Amino acid sequence: MSVLEQVLAFLGIFVAVLGGLVLALRIRARRSASSTLAARGGRPEGSPADPGLASRLRQAGLDLTPEAFNRTWLRAALAAALVGVIMGGMGPGGLVFGALLGYGTWRGRLTWLEVRISTRQAEFLDQFTDALGVMANGVKSGQTVLQTLETVATDFLDPLRGEVQEVLQEMRMGVPMDAALTAWAQRMPLEDLEIATTALVVQRQTGGNVAEILETVADTIRQRNKLFKQIRTLTTQGRMSGWVLGLLPVGLFVAMFLIAPERTGLLLTHPLGLLLTLFGAAMLAAGGYFIRAIVTIEV
Repeated sequence: MSVLEQVLAFLGIFVAVLGGLVLALRIRARRSASSTLAARGGRPEGSPADPGLASRLRQAGLDLTPEAFNRTWLRAALAAALVGVIMGGMGPGGLVFGALLGYGTWRGRLTWLEVRISTRQAEFLDQFTDALGVMANGVKSGQTVLQTLETVATDFLDPLRGEVQEVLQEMRMGVPMDAALTAWAQRMPLEDLEIATTALVVQRQTGGNVAEILETVADTIRQRNKLFKQIRTLTTQGRMSGWVLGLLPVGLFVAMFLIAPERTGLLLTHPLGLLLTLFGAAMLAAGGYFIRAIVTIEV
């Protein structure tokens, strides 16, 4: 194997092991959450209402079917595999690297989708607290909740505007407001939105001061967001440590390989070296996961 092939093989093995471990942990976490939801009387496991790729695409604001989304990423994975084979010199090492690169691209579509969803939800939350304030002021001035929702749909930008317009469209089609608000919280699974919609539904069923409820919910969400930002600031050192500890061994290997390739290359050519490389990559992935679990604090 050439120097380039050995470096690419090491990086490919590391990425593949890291991606496989993270994927397995995510699948386990989702199955555990689904089982807990079913045990609490929520949606049964395997039902059509369970969140799937279609709902994730909708949360990301993508007007695509799951089939079209997968076809697009399949083409990207094939292109990445071809690039990997060419970079590897069309030999056995190139085939292995191409396969790993293509597989990593294919699995990366879910990570890309999660990042897009997180970005859209963050934009939604930035607008949501202000929207609750607008609704509270509108109710004080004599407007109904429906009229305040129409004001929000007019004055705010996407993604909040699109979400509120969908709620209004459902109500125009005859869906009760309680059901429309509940469906909204299910489509956009955010705790802040769930708090607000639950408060409105309870108020409609039991009565109470709508403006006061909206102001209380807005203040609660505002305080939660403030606490969340403080926690993010306090855990910055831990998150940076995770990145450094995860990337430092990779950079050190590349540096040592450039200095003494005949010795370091044994980690990629000798069977015991490959075993140690896989073990080291797995340990790095596990360490990164546990560091992330420690610095991730739910608010």
